[in-house]
Amino acid sequence: MVTAPSALRDKLRGLPTGLLIDTLARTRPAADLTDPACAAKTALRRLARRYQALQQEIKEADADLAPLVTRAAPSLVALPGVGTETAGQLLITA
Repeated sequence: MVTAPSALRDKLRGLPTGLLIDTLARTRPAADLTDPACAAKTALRRLARRYQALQQEIKEADADLAPLVTRAAPSLVALPGVGTETAGQLLITA
């Protein structure tokens, strides 16, 4: 975003992260990659879609880990503020 053309930066400035990612993922840049604005939109679109794919993968991994961690340390997961990731890390570290 820092090196994107100012018109694109101005359009996206101030958007919350989720809306920014969704907006960029839906961008349909023209095919002329010699145009700096088009090249920036294409790169940002790819990054946004990669971000979305990784977020989905994290959700799936968390769903896979939750029952394993809960089975291994149910009392730990039951503590306030201790979720799957924290409990899992404590189990690995201990």
